[in-house]
Amino acid sequence: MSEERFAQLRRLAGRKGWTLQAPTQRHPGYLLTSGKPGAKDARIAFGANGPVLTLAEVEQWLADLPGG
Repeated sequence: MSEERFAQLRRLAGRKGWTLQAPTQRHPGYLLTSGKPGAKDARIAFGANGPVLTLAEVEQWLADLPGG
């Protein structure tokens, strides 16, 4: 995926009140979260492999979320 596409998705997530994080060594997929970790209103997007999403799953989540 291009850096530009990731930046676009990250901005879209931000407009919808979510945070998109790039893959890391610890989390080999994308993470999409809302709220502060451990907070009462914290939410995390889940895909086929739990909270570690593929790019297609991120795009689907963002399309389904209201706002932005």
